[in-house]
Amino acid sequence: MLTKPLEAYPDAKNQPHVQVALRLREAGYLSGFSAGDTIPYIICCEQGTTSSGSSAGIADRARHPDEMKRSNRTWMIDIDYYLAQQIHPLVSRLCAPIQGTNPAHLANCLGVDPSKFQPKTSEVTISGSSPSLLSAMDTDDRYSGCEPLRFSCPSCSRTFECPSVSSWALMLSSTGIPVESRVQKKSHNFWCRLCCSKCQEEGEVRGRMTCAMIANQVKTQANKFISTYYKGVMTCDDETCSYTTRGLNLRVVGDSTGGIICPNYPQCDGHIVRKYTEVDLHRQLAYFCHILDAVWFIEKLELKVRIPLQKELARIQPMVDLAASNVKKLRNRCAYWWGSD
Repeated sequence: MLTKPLEAYPDAKNQPHVQVALRLREAGYLSGFSAGDTIPYIICCEQGTTSSGSSAGIADRARHPDEMKRSNRTWMIDIDYYLAQQIHPLVSRLCAPIQGTNPAHLANCLGVDPSKFQPKTSEVTISGSSPSLLSAMDTDDRYSGCEPLRFSCPSCSRTFECPSVSSWALMLSSTGIPVESRVQKKSHNFWCRLCCSKCQEEGEVRGRMTCAMIANQVKTQANKFISTYYKGVMTCDDETCSYTTRGLNLRVVGDSTGGIICPNYPQCDGHIVRKYTEVDLHRQLAYFCHILDAVWFIEKLELKVRIPLQKELARIQPMVDLAASNVKKLRNRCAYWWGSD
């Protein structure tokens, strides 16, 4: 809105609404540019360019809606400007209490260049890492802290950790011994005999797990972690404070955001955070997918080693496919990385 006559603005060149009002007056409009009038305008860019590629300032690119109609599409709405300057700041403030989000990730989800919103600090935590960064990390680093996949033997009821299918492929790809001999010699790996090591030693045939057993146990464990996430347990990030809750404290102190102040304030200066975050859930489900995936490992091998391994993989593939398919569906439903593709 104009608060004074147009001539009274000393910095008229930097005021979008003033520039629009001046053009309206030059175009012959008789009203609409006096003190107290509201000047509607839209930040535009010339067709074929973007705000980042334009050298003109914001005030020079402001256009009245009537000007846009008469421009025959010479001027287009600068979508990048509104996403970066109007929508992104609002979304960032709304999502600030959500664990696992940061301005750069939200910018990427909005289709805006995330490099403009990267944190200035050189330290990047796992919870704030972008999907591309996590994908580039070593497997051990990516899945550190994840719970192992555990199977229960149907014969002896013994619980044991399931090795990854890639570890079985790595065992078979070791040099110097034919694949067929290695399958017989190193049968302690679960995927060789599909039973626990105790049943293998005792020669117990009943301990052999079926495709349905593997799929059910994998899905049961995945659902356990999903249930843990949806419990929504929150805890104080101060190590000296043991406050835990499933409720949300809406108290605001100073410039803080509602919902993150520890109820023990001022005795505690900590903040309330999720105990099991969406990052933890997605990483755990991705780890289960990694355990049940050997194709990525075999594809990296030389052709002469890959062919016999593919034959062995075809033998156990039906036992893995159903379980892998179930856990991949659960992982893909996780919305944490919905904007990463």
